[in-house]
Amino acid sequence: MKRTVRTTTLFAISLILHAVVHGAEDRPLQLATSIEEEAARGIERHRKGDVSILLRFPDGRPVANMTVEARQVSHDFHFGNYIRPRHYENQAYLNRFRELFNAVQLLEFNWGQYEPDEGQPLLQQRRDFIRNWCRPRGLDHFYGHMLVWTRQYGEYPRTGLPLWLFKYDQATQYDLLRKRIQREVSAYKDINLTFDVVNEAVHCRVWGDWEKDSYIQNKTPEPLARIVPYVRDALTWAHKANPDARLLINDYEVIVKGRFQDQYKALIDALLSENVLPLSAIGIQAHEPYKGRYWYSPEELWTTYNLFGKETGLPIYITEFFQVSGNNERIRGNYRSGHWSQELQADAIEQFYRITFGHPSIEAIYYFGMTDADVTTATCGLLDKHYQPKAAWHRLKKLILDEWTTKTAGQTAADGRFRFRGFFGKYRIRVSRNGVEQQFDLYVGKGERNDFELVVKDPGG
Repeated sequence: MKRTVRTTTLFAISLILHAVVHGAEDRPLQLATSIEEEAARGIERHRKGDVSILLRFPDGRPVANMTVEARQVSHDFHFGNYIRPRHYENQAYLNRFRELFNAVQLLEFNWGQYEPDEGQPLLQQRRDFIRNWCRPRGLDHFYGHMLVWTRQYGEYPRTGLPLWLFKYDQATQYDLLRKRIQREVSAYKDINLTFDVVNEAVHCRVWGDWEKDSYIQNKTPEPLARIVPYVRDALTWAHKANPDARLLINDYEVIVKGRFQDQYKALIDALLSENVLPLSAIGIQAHEPYKGRYWYSPEELWTTYNLFGKETGLPIYITEFFQVSGNNERIRGNYRSGHWSQELQADAIEQFYRITFGHPSIEAIYYFGMTDADVTTATCGLLDKHYQPKAAWHRLKKLILDEWTTKTAGQTAADGRFRFRGFFGKYRIRVSRNGVEQQFDLYVGKGERNDFELVVKDPGG
């Protein structure tokens, strides 16, 4: 515990040094906020468990003084990024992805790009990618973004909504939406895929209001009574197609206190008030306001996670998070001031991950941008345009693969037991004694006893 808090304090000191060097000294920083310390304790408390391994010979005798190495090979927590269909053959992109991430956000699930031609959904290319590239590399966490989004944009074949949909009357459109949702949810029953069922319901026009602008942006949200019915229907249709599917809704500009946060919470409360409604998680986009230029304070993050997580009892997915690194971009918000840089991007991202990973309600963090060569907002990538790491990439890699991945070794005690505390996930256990080496695979799970008994060879038997 002391080691964790000390790490947080050192991180806060590094923030001060970066602020002085990079011109963000306008507002003083404290060494470590109570939120940062609580998050550090939360990582130890909620992301790790005690493990006990008993090694014995076939005749039941415990094996003392046996060398044991425990190495975590996968993480239960979802550390993800997005992959578009155009990335399926981009080896540079895929190689970098595999270096760091264990969860895939499958983009271009929106109807217009998923089915640009009526009756010809682009299902097979996605299933082939999952089967041929993801699964052989141990990637089995997926997030499908999104089934319903009322925004329209682009030109064929890359539109928000399919162009062919508008040759039908509204009643037929709504029935086709039902069929579309149920077709997609059914098609991925054998895949561990969480669906973003309705995207940005608070910010977009309601389904069928095609005469309105796609986005209300910073205007007053639609009345809740108009939003709830089509969101409720979409969730219900998805659940009927696969009662085991994990379903969420997703929206942005809900971390900073304001009318959109209030409306999103009201929408969730309204949905949850119908006790049978199948809402599995809450999706939060973490790049607004100001498209990655706002530096969230620890208090803003923690308060939001309590609001949408603890108060609802549902887990939270951070579905889109990014920070910019352009030197000419001003830092927004009241927490920090100055101008962004690659080092300050790394500081903000590290702080965000530490606080978010430390809150018990969070199940996933999807960074929304791999490389500056292919992002929705300039300079928000973790890699530059040539796929070379920026400071933020190195910082995240050290966090996820070093600090938050368990690697430990030692010897069994006289009772044959080897004990350690590790992050939840899959482990490779290697044991050796008198020149005999064996290997075992274990799963350390949250809420499990994590008490294992392994039978090893008797070199003298």
